[in-house]
Amino acid sequence: MSRLGRAARVGALVVVAAGIAVGAAKVPGTVELAPARGQAGLPEVSDVLVGEAALVCPGQQRLGASGLRDVAGDVRVAASPASADTLRAAGVTPPSGAGQVDLESGASGAVLATGATIDGLVGAAVNATPPVIARAMGALAPGLVATQVWRRTGDDDRGLVVTPCGLPAADAWLLGGGAGASRTERLVVSNPGANAVTVAFDVFGRAGPVATAEGRSVSVPPRDRVVVSLDALAPDEAAPAVHVIATGGVVSAVLSDQWIEGATPRGIDDSVPASPPATAQVVAGLDVTGTTSLRLVNPGTAGEALVQVTVLTDRGPTQPAELRAVRVPAGATADVPVALRPGAYGLRISSDRPVTAAAWTERRAASADRMGDFAWMPATPAVRGLAGAVLPAVDGATKRLLLSAGARGGDVEVQIATGAERRSVAVAVRADSTAVVDLGRADRVWVAARDGDVRAAVSVVGVDAGVPQVAAVPLVPAPVTAVSVPVRQVGS
Repeated sequence: MSRLGRAARVGALVVVAAGIAVGAAKVPGTVELAPARGQAGLPEVSDVLVGEAALVCPGQQRLGASGLRDVAGDVRVAASPASADTLRAAGVTPPSGAGQVDLESGASGAVLATGATIDGLVGAAVNATPPVIARAMGALAPGLVATQVWRRTGDDDRGLVVTPCGLPAADAWLLGGGAGASRTERLVVSNPGANAVTVAFDVFGRAGPVATAEGRSVSVPPRDRVVVSLDALAPDEAAPAVHVIATGGVVSAVLSDQWIEGATPRGIDDSVPASPPATAQVVAGLDVTGTTSLRLVNPGTAGEALVQVTVLTDRGPTQPAELRAVRVPAGATADVPVALRPGAYGLRISSDRPVTAAAWTERRAASADRMGDFAWMPATPAVRGLAGAVLPAVDGATKRLLLSAGARGGDVEVQIATGAERRSVAVAVRADSTAVVDLGRADRVWVAARDGDVRAAVSVVGVDAGVPQVAAVPLVPAPVTAVSVPVRQVGS
């Protein structure tokens, strides 16, 4: 072997997805990370702007489940890059040069729509079942957000679903669904990668882990999806929570929940991933006029969790007596009614054992048939850097940004786009409180936060022939930077 082949080689590895760890033993031909202080001349660890970003949208949620009837909706996906001002608000210097945003069909890779302007929305109708991938390259990659909207009017299947398209992961917690002959829940698991991924499901219920789901798994083909009936995994479970675990890759997962009670449509929504179990959680985005409840899951085996739920209002925290000490058995779920007057709220959850949570809120018509719609809102992490969403164009809808802070509070800058018009709003969210920003006819919103403890969600409320249509949209992290880690080749 040549002298060059035996020499140490120095390079830099850009880790595009947070959470990737590189480790190697000191054997010939391996790569090891440089020590924390590195060698002289070795590049320092640093953040770099992403040059490509890809977000996964589920496609037509109510199609493709074995044994369940198909319910097609009017589905559109839209994506948007962040403006230069939005990136500056997050403390990032905007990139120069050109870029492009594509909406791709997962299975075929066919481009459904494309755009190349910083202020442009890229949108497409979705009529097929494969997932849709929103992909941005070059200068349009940092701050990319994308949203899928499912809407149906005029019949028992009516409802509004606004689903944030997100980064795939190997682990997801989905809380939603319930018992009843006409309540159907579908787990939609999408694989954006080039290799098949095995996905297992752990289901928790009121009485503990659901035995019928134990050992159940599916293989999700590359650039495709699988739809699984939750009733097949957990028949008649009144308060399910699903832990989705992927092996061999990463996936995107949502729980599509539709309820028709007898002859009365009660609504439809996608429950999207909640924060992993922890002893402190915050749920933002509760825009309440009707019944509200909180679902908790304690996945541990060591003992019951003692949970305190604090209501976060625009005037500060309140502590209802019935929420002061909620007990959730080991390996089980609990649904807790939350009595709230009409208004905007968040919930802070404190527990002596790790739990996760999602809130459910419903609006119903005043007419005798009491038809309605509902929304699931998961516990989410605090905004770090930039989070955002594309908002649907629903005639007459009210759109509001709800910001809820935990124990530390925080200052955020809200960037609101309506077509080519943009405005910026600085918001100070006090500790243990909720703040509201009216979004008017906005079609995009980003929240920038450099520190603090603020969660963000958008409430969308419309009407269809007198029947409410509602959706709650958690603002998901927008990919902005990656970590550049110095490495060196050892041996040959």
